[in-house]
Amino acid sequence: MLAYFAIASEKLKNIGDIKLVKYLREVKGMSMVDAKQLVDALK
Repeated sequence: MLAYFAIASEKLKNIGDIKLVKYLREVKGMSMVDAKQLVDALK
């Protein structure tokens, strides 16, 4: 999960939160709830 945190924090700066949730779901295979919680924790 730590690897997702590092990747997500960098991508959040570049693509925004909605597209980041979509990226985490499609590429990393996370559930909607898990991806949203991770993005919210990074804000």
